Amino acid sequence: MAGALTPPGVMARHDRAPSDAIAASHLRRVLIIMPQLLGDAVLSSVLISALQDMIPDSRIDILVHRPLAELFMHNPAIAAVHTVERDWRKKGLWRTAGPRWALIRALHARHYDLLIQSPHTTDGSWGPALKALLGIPYAVGASPATHGSPLKRFMWRRLFTHTLPSPPDPNHRHVAEWHLDLLRRLGLNPSPAARRATIEPGPAARARIDALLASRHIPQRGFVLFAPLAGQRGRTLPASLCRDFLDHCEDRGLTVVIVSGHEAWQQTFAHALAQGRGDRMVDLAGTLTLAELAALASAARVFVGADSGPMHIAAAMGLPVIACFGPGDHHRFHPWQTRQSLILAHRSCQPCELDGCGNSGHADCLHDIQSRTLLDAFQAFEASSEPIASARTY
Repeated sequence: MAGALTPPGVMARHDRAPSDAIAASHLRRVLIIMPQLLGDAVLSSVLISALQDMIPDSRIDILVHRPLAELFMHNPAIAAVHTVERDWRKKGLWRTAGPRWALIRALHARHYDLLIQSPHTTDGSWGPALKALLGIPYAVGASPATHGSPLKRFMWRRLFTHTLPSPPDPNHRHVAEWHLDLLRRLGLNPSPAARRATIEPGPAARARIDALLASRHIPQRGFVLFAPLAGQRGRTLPASLCRDFLDHCEDRGLTVVIVSGHEAWQQTFAHALAQGRGDRMVDLAGTLTLAELAALASAARVFVGADSGPMHIAAAMGLPVIACFGPGDHHRFHPWQTRQSLILAHRSCQPCELDGCGNSGHADCLHDIQSRTLLDAFQAFEASSEPIASARTY
């Protein structure tokens, strides 16, 4: 007796595929809505490499906030980078109607087969809206239950063809794997080799960094990239820990390049660390674009610093990472697929995901980390070419 017919585009069910799996031949034109935060966006790029590996002839577009676009516009796996502005939500719908409509028209001309909305996008309305307005056949995203708004939950249930189950609480699944689960939900199983973050600084940023290093007589792979600051004060390394680490590097004659974000408090913190030190302490705080930071990471020997966006950029560029975790969740946000040593204190409240204790900007768990612990991890990296332990807790 003949089996039941499978709807067009839906794969015949097998033991490992979901019952509503989609044939890869029906998913050649893909739009990915990326997260708004730097580290999340870097981790979500695993979708790009996985799709390119499984569907080599696919055309992958991304929709990303403009400040992050420079990390992806030179990636040969991406056909087009579309951008939104960070202040559109503040300005309101009417004041941004013109650029929104221009974006929708540009996306409509691309004729997508599949929309993927990152589970970490803070504005959950873009996915359902574009699914409806562009007439995209398939859309996959996180569980509707992850949204606090009843309207957004309704839109996701109504318009998305595929969603993930609600994550467990606590959820210790790495964010990169959570993104890859979106593909698994469609019946696509990425190989381990294809599950890599993929960013590309581009030739101009690489040339600028090469020229900068040459002007300072810094050899390629001959310096430590030190990023002690995060976007939140409560995730920034204590100044005393930073000074002890820099003292150690100075004593050993190591070159350290210090980087930070562009906010005034971040630059003030970094400048104070570098002040009064020799030529081997290179202060680039607040001077680099994201693409230049990625190019700098590709030229460094090791990354040392805080749980931050620059940490994820360094990991994506293949740089070994030594990172101190405080309020952030090291299970879900540790560096992805690179040599790493994670340093964290033993506190029952970790991870709290707050900006320090009680959102005070001061995290006791980071101040609990002893300088000797960081120096031991750094010396272990220097002493061995073998992979550093994947996690080291104190």
